[in-house]
Amino acid sequence: MKILTIAATPFFSDRGCHMRIYSGAKYLEKFGAQVKICTYFAGESVGGLDVERIGNVRWYKRTAPGFSWGKFWLDIKLIFLCRRVIQDFRPDIIHGHMYEGFGVGYMAKRMTLRNPPIVVDLQADLDEEFRNYNRKNFIARRIFVWLSRRLINRCNWLVVSSENVKPRMEKLYKHKDRIDIIRDGIDLDLFRNIPRLTEEERKKIEGIKQWKENKKLLVYIGGLSDNKGVGELLEGFKKFAAQSQGWKLLIGGFGNDEEKYEEFVKGNHLDQWVHFIGKVKYFSLPAYLALADAAIDPKNGSTEASGKLVNLMAAGLPIVCFDNEFNRSRLGEKGLYLQTFGELGGALEKIGTLERTSYNLEDLDEEKEAKKLFDIFQSVIQK
Repeated sequence: MKILTIAATPFFSDRGCHMRIYSGAKYLEKFGAQVKICTYFAGESVGGLDVERIGNVRWYKRTAPGFSWGKFWLDIKLIFLCRRVIQDFRPDIIHGHMYEGFGVGYMAKRMTLRNPPIVVDLQADLDEEFRNYNRKNFIARRIFVWLSRRLINRCNWLVVSSENVKPRMEKLYKHKDRIDIIRDGIDLDLFRNIPRLTEEERKKIEGIKQWKENKKLLVYIGGLSDNKGVGELLEGFKKFAAQSQGWKLLIGGFGNDEEKYEEFVKGNHLDQWVHFIGKVKYFSLPAYLALADAAIDPKNGSTEASGKLVNLMAAGLPIVCFDNEFNRSRLGEKGLYLQTFGELGGALEKIGTLERTSYNLEDLDEEKEAKKLFDIFQSVIQK
């Protein structure tokens, strides 16, 4: 089976790593598939995957997720790259990630004499993505949400990343029997093997240990933007830090609001209690999570799945998060649930020891999720 995976994104770059795409491709190849990934110019080769990229676009510097008018040129280049790959590689199926990946794949195959089926991989409805990442871009939202509604029924199968997304997509996709849930699984290989750290990373970790001192450490590693809940987290931690001296907050990641958050910490004299470590490489993630006593996912009010949650579970950390259907479906009664950030202190006070939490990881094995996807591909190709 030949699979063309389309990621309209800077795959495995300093702007993001996209674990779902990487893990899926890795395990699909274990089952005997031949996977070729077409993506943007930024990024590095990982895990021996076959990745083809568009030519460098020096003026494109955007790092945050979401819509950008400048991405039009990148997507046009990606369409022509995919057209060539479809002609040369002759894939049995196209796996388009998110709406852009689907749009690129659909246009590329229409430009060739071949007609491989398309399976689209979605994490949310496009209208919700615009509300989360591009709320102010009203014109683009109207245009592309309208377009997505008309194109979505031209794919051959639809997979979504969580139970929350499926009911919404069942209202938009007329083939309700062609929708499956492929959850963000845990890459157990990553957490079974001790990561090889660079000298720079070892120094960074030693610095974190010295900064932590004898306090407990709450960690957040992810996108640094308000739609991820980071701004509210800092506000909530500011109030909590004034009452309790027992916890410190470690923040890793990058995003458009990073500078704003650093200024907030300095302006409120929280340098002693909040520390920014910048981008954390995917393969080094277990080493940083091992420093923590608890983790937090501050995102609230979205049906979009949280891929980071499963990695926190693999690290065995107590997890503070909002009480919603998705988090409950993953953590059950072992989650430390919030209704508001005002409850942060109470949640952390429940963590009385440094022991790790034991989660049921077998049901979230990435290899099992990838096998479900592999079976879907086989079924679609046969049909």
